[in-house]
Amino acid sequence: MKKEKINFEDFDKIEFKLGIIKECFKHPNADRLLVFKVDVGEEQPRQIISSIAEFYNPDEVINKRVVVVTNLKKAVFRGMESDGMLMCASLPDDEDVELLTITKDFEAGTIVD
Repeated sequence: MKKEKINFEDFDKIEFKLGIIKECFKHPNADRLLVFKVDVGEEQPRQIISSIAEFYNPDEVINKRVVVVTNLKKAVFRGMESDGMLMCASLPDDEDVELLTITKDFEAGTIVD
C-alpha cells in the first residue's frame, strides 16, 4: 500500500530509539499478539504490543536490539497497554515479517536517525 508523501517536518516528529527486548510473551487474549518489555534507556522497560506472533517465538527475541518508535500515544490492545511501536520490514503480501534490528552493541535509548 502506497502512502501519501509527508513533509520532512512531519517525519522529524517521529522519535526512533534503540531498544533491547528484555521479556516477551504471548498476549493472553489474542493469538496474533506478542507483549514485549523493551529497555529504551528509561527507568523502566516499556510494554509494547505487536501483531507478529505468527513470525516469532517469544524466546528467540530476548536481548535483540530493535528500532522502536518511542513518541506514539499509548494504545490498548485486548486490554493491555502499548507504549511504542517496534519497527518491522514486511513483504507486500504479509507472508513474512522481520524486526528491524541493530547488530552493533549500542546502548538502550540510543537515538536512531
